[in-house]
This record gives sequence, C-alpha cells and structure tokens, in this order.
Amino acid sequence: MKPLPLGDSGAVHVGDGVIAIGNPLGYDRSVTSGIVSAIGREIQSPNESPIDHVIQTDAALNHGNSGGPLLNADGQVIGVNAQIAPSASNANIGIGFAIPINTVKQVAADLIKHGKVEHPFIGIEAKAVNPQIANVFHLPVQHGLLIAKVFSGTGAANAGLRAGKTLVTVNGDTWPAGGDLIVRADGHAVPTIDALRTVIAEKKPGDSVRLDVYRGPKLMTFDVKLGRLPSSPP
Repeated sequence: MKPLPLGDSGAVHVGDGVIAIGNPLGYDRSVTSGIVSAIGREIQSPNESPIDHVIQTDAALNHGNSGGPLLNADGQVIGVNAQIAPSASNANIGIGFAIPINTVKQVAADLIKHGKVEHPFIGIEAKAVNPQIANVFHLPVQHGLLIAKVFSGTGAANAGLRAGKTLVTVNGDTWPAGGDLIVRADGHAVPTIDALRTVIAEKKPGDSVRLDVYRGPKLMTFDVKLGRLPSSPP
C-alpha cells in the first residue's frame, strides 16, 4: 500500500474542495466530498483542552469518520477528521471538523522524539473586550483580554498577574472588572483569546512569553514562564 502524501494545512483556504474518507456508521471505505467551510475554528480534545486552527468542512462526516483523512483536490492529507457539530440526531448536519495536518505532524514528531506531547500553559482565563465594554469600564484601550482567573502555581501566578475580583453584568453578559488587561504578547496584539493562543502555541513548556498589560492606566510588562497544560482542566 502506498501512503497518502501529507499536505500543508497552512495553505488551506475557505472554498477549497475536500474529500473525506472513513467508515461512517460502519460503512467501510466511504468517500464524501465538500468544501472548506471555515478555517481557524477551535474544538475541544477529550480532556477538554482546546485544539486551535481547526478546519471546518461540509463534507459529510459521521461516527466512524473520526481518524480518517481529509484530502485536498491534489489528494494530499490536509487534516484528520475529528468531530461533528452537536445536533439532536447526533449525526451530520453539514458541520464537521478536522485537525489540521500541520498540528498532527508536530504532535507525531513529539511522540516519536519524547514519547509524549507537552503543550504550553500560561495559567489564566480571560475574556476579550470590545469597544463598548472598554467604554463602560473606562479602559485605556478598545481591545484586549481582561483576566478573569489566574490559576495558582502557574507561570501567570508566579509572574504576578491579577484577575478581576468583581463581576459586572453588561447586556446580560458577565465581565471581570478590576483585573489586568493583556494587550500584547511577544509584541503581537491580542484582541482575542485565539490570538493569545496562537502566540503560545509556538512555544514549549519552560519558554517565556512577554505580556504587555494595563493595570488601571499603567502599562506594565510581565515575563511569564509557561508551564505544562494539565491532563484535565485545572
């Protein structure tokens, strides 16, 4: 048997044609086709850790497709089929997700080299602010990440980052007030949680990330040493 060539999931675009292969509902070696519906999605792993940069497709996926390849028009593997969106029927509704092959390559390399995969963990929960919330809270900038929780014993806690202690409800949504506001990580703007995760995902446990943080009106810099992502949610 000839192995399928691996592609570059970083070169995938919305609208690209794709083919999924698997054994849905016990029907061996089934092939379905569709397009890339979106890129940069996030799904949860079995231990509830986030998996970033996931490919969304409308190629029909059902139970039994998991672990099968998602191919591009050139027959290259660009992802590994992983999940479908929840539905009342617990079957395909045109929203399926594949782990990008670039992530799979990295994980496989770590497993071969070290026998395990260790993901970096900064040790916070945060919520992205928008201009409306920035105005309500009188924040010094319009975008950033308000820290809602700092986990004890983590790099964030050791660096001295502070979480908001007061919960404020605005238009039915709850926000942490009074804590630090992260605006940049290693010089990159972080207006969303995904933006921060992208910076951290390029690192390994033991590396550091430099955060530019507003504490009230004062801009401060913290060097946070990254730990290891727990095997279960902290």
